[in-house]
Amino acid sequence: MTLNGFRARFAGALGRRLFAVGLPFILGACAPDPEVIQSQALETAGRWLDQAHASQATEAAPLPTCHAFGLIKFTDASCDDMIEHAAVLNPATRRIDSVRLLECFGQGIKEVCGEFAEIWFNTQNAEGVSVREGMVLKRDNDAFRMYWYRSDTLFTQITDRAEREEAGTSSAQMADRQEKLDAVYTQIVERDPGVYTYPACIDARVSSSGMIGGLIKQENVTAAELDRRAAQCGKALCLALVGKRIAALCQ
Repeated sequence: MTLNGFRARFAGALGRRLFAVGLPFILGACAPDPEVIQSQALETAGRWLDQAHASQATEAAPLPTCHAFGLIKFTDASCDDMIEHAAVLNPATRRIDSVRLLECFGQGIKEVCGEFAEIWFNTQNAEGVSVREGMVLKRDNDAFRMYWYRSDTLFTQITDRAEREEAGTSSAQMADRQEKLDAVYTQIVERDPGVYTYPACIDARVSSSGMIGGLIKQENVTAAELDRRAAQCGKALCLALVGKRIAALCQ
């Protein structure tokens, strides 16, 4: 089925069938006819998906646009991300799963109220694997614009990206702590070379169960004090930084 046929399906038989089974509309008493609003939303959705598909086929094709406020509220995916993931799906397999008109969309600080249409589809990719995708359109001045788009594959990309960023942040924090420890350790060894017997811990997590004795002020760290604590450790003793103090860890 062509994308033009897809749009016709929106406004035609499938749209009427969806109305026949009943759609949950949340509208004020004086709002325009819900069927008219839905038709506008479905037409806009069809055009946006057409443009996304065409933009991947030729560089000359114009890119579809995304609502600026949607991008501001949901920063985990860019407009390019949404276009890319919508474009790789097989348009001939796209089928409407549900349609709702909403007064508000989003939760907490991301919530915006107005006129929204939420549409979910069951689609397939080029390999025939089923993919669920959905889009939310916002109506301003009697015209809809694409506010939010997600698919199974885009959700996966967003999750992977967030995990990489979190891992990168954790690694950066660990590197910063290690750099501070190395600087303090160097000063302590310069004051008492015998401390060099006990190395700085590498990527160690400080816990009460691993500590030998309490925290030590940097100026009180001596080879003699560490020798005393090492005698209570059946493993190797290393030094970690906790705030501005030193912890002797048995590892």
